[in-house]
Amino acid sequence: MAKFSTTPINQGWTFKQADKKDAEFLPVAQFPTNVHLDLIANGIIADPFIGKNENDVQWIGEVSWVYKTKFASPSVQESDRAVVKAVLNFEGLDTYATVLLNGKEILKTESMFTPERVDVTTSLKKEGDNELEITFDSAYLKGCQIVGQHPNHHWGCWNGDTGRLAVRKAQYHWVGQFLTPPRFNTDVRLGMGLGTNSDDLRTLETNQS
Repeated sequence: MAKFSTTPINQGWTFKQADKKDAEFLPVAQFPTNVHLDLIANGIIADPFIGKNENDVQWIGEVSWVYKTKFASPSVQESDRAVVKAVLNFEGLDTYATVLLNGKEILKTESMFTPERVDVTTSLKKEGDNELEITFDSAYLKGCQIVGQHPNHHWGCWNGDTGRLAVRKAQYHWVGQFLTPPRFNTDVRLGMGLGTNSDDLRTLETNQS
């Protein structure tokens, strides 16, 4: 196989409210994406930036959301399986995310600023489709929880919600009266290459770009 190949995982995504038992998975409007865009595209909410619509969307940033898709395992010759590594690249998960691949947890994040690379060589199916599922927890609730755990700490917040200072999320996401909900800031990519670990593939990807 080629020294390095990369495949964007940007098709077939669906989403739903994670804690709503009767919720059905709905199609994602675009990718990268965020919850507001997908809810608008499915006719569930109006544009929160128009008029006073923001008053009706407070709840969106206070619940968890789950996104999932399927992608095919790349074809690998049997003679190459011992030396080929597969790495999932997450450049922009916002912020508290739990990632499952084929039902197995492979990653938990706590910062939207840290790109993540996960070696999934042994987690991919040899053939057929893989299921990727990502659950985003509420950064607003996480921030409130952290603030509550440190009652003696002076957060120095002179405007807005104090909990925003406790999480590694862009501060401008606290827009007006509502919290901008979880989003994918960039594509998710699957990298395949001849290497011994994920750092090898990172070098190959950088040299290729």
